[in-house]
Amino acid sequence: MGWLEDLREHIPITRRRVYLDNAGAGPLTKDAVDAVNEFLNLWITEGEPWELALDHIVEAKREFGRLINAPPSNIAAVPSATHGLNALLSTLRFRPGSNVVISELNFPTGVFSFHALRRRGAIREVRIARAVGGYVPLETYEKLIDDNTAVVFVDYVSWVTGYRERIKELTEIAHARGAIMITDAFHAVGVIPIDVTKDGVDALITGSYKWLMGPHGAGFVYVSDELLGGLEPMFSGWMGIEDNQVSRRLRGERLFERPINIEDFKPAGDASRLEWGTWPVVAFEGTLASMRLINKYELPNRFADHTSTLFRRLVEGLSNLGLRVTTPLDSHAAIVTFEFRDPYNLANYLSKHGVVVSPRPGIIRVSPHAYNTVDEVDRFLELMSKYLREAR
Repeated sequence: MGWLEDLREHIPITRRRVYLDNAGAGPLTKDAVDAVNEFLNLWITEGEPWELALDHIVEAKREFGRLINAPPSNIAAVPSATHGLNALLSTLRFRPGSNVVISELNFPTGVFSFHALRRRGAIREVRIARAVGGYVPLETYEKLIDDNTAVVFVDYVSWVTGYRERIKELTEIAHARGAIMITDAFHAVGVIPIDVTKDGVDALITGSYKWLMGPHGAGFVYVSDELLGGLEPMFSGWMGIEDNQVSRRLRGERLFERPINIEDFKPAGDASRLEWGTWPVVAFEGTLASMRLINKYELPNRFADHTSTLFRRLVEGLSNLGLRVTTPLDSHAAIVTFEFRDPYNLANYLSKHGVVVSPRPGIIRVSPHAYNTVDEVDRFLELMSKYLREAR
């Protein structure tokens, strides 16, 4: 049995559906479900396995670090990408008159965080970079980023068009103006190779339930060494302090043998200063199991010779059917979008025939992962051809 067949044994939905909506929510792996059930069974029979949970939070950071080439000390475990971004933003000091530059192709959640900062007067302006032909040209960013720009916030891969941003070049532009670069990699981590050191980003956020194939309720924030030392928390909690539960566990201490000092506040020296309170540990149990699977089969490294093959086959097949692909082809990940006048009816038709995709305003989004096969892509294209014939 080859790696692909072996991998698919861990993903039960592949036995009954052609699942091509990983950009919406990835399928739960059997490993994730088994890990959650094992943890809950321990809890119901033995009591809360707290020390095991702490060990697994550390392990989750390590596994996530393997996916982005970062040490666990630079990674915070958080309940969601939005929570992680807001925790990070709350540690930053904004100069009077600062602006923030974002892309209109970003997922909206982070955009609202910056609008909220503007309403509170923390920043003066949110500048939105407009797309042309499915992407924002670098020169557009260059015109918007100036010496008053505090943050550039751009998704690693756009959820709208599937465009893979030129993050390294964009980071260089931001740094040249004294701005920090934050990227939301929710549609990138787990499916394409990422190296935060080579990219030079100051921070990266993501969640667990798309390409990481975990349950809802887990996320991660990477913070570079250069940014980490200057973070000054506005909010915190018992997991964000220097003497937190994980640090005691790693030192081999009995967790509650010493009182927690409430006379002073010393933030954690690593990225855990962003973690605040108790994690949703059940979600991290499932996410850890799925990340172990992703790393075992090196799924991001399969992009060049497998997942991108699925992408090209989709593009070619859709084009042959006379459909306009809206994903820029010169810089892409694993999302293909194409124009369609009635996307919801089409998505319903495909679903009735066992194929899952995402309808969005005026488009259909198809997002294969490394576990998908050429036969599954061909099945989708066959149904597309049938639907178009019947519609004529």
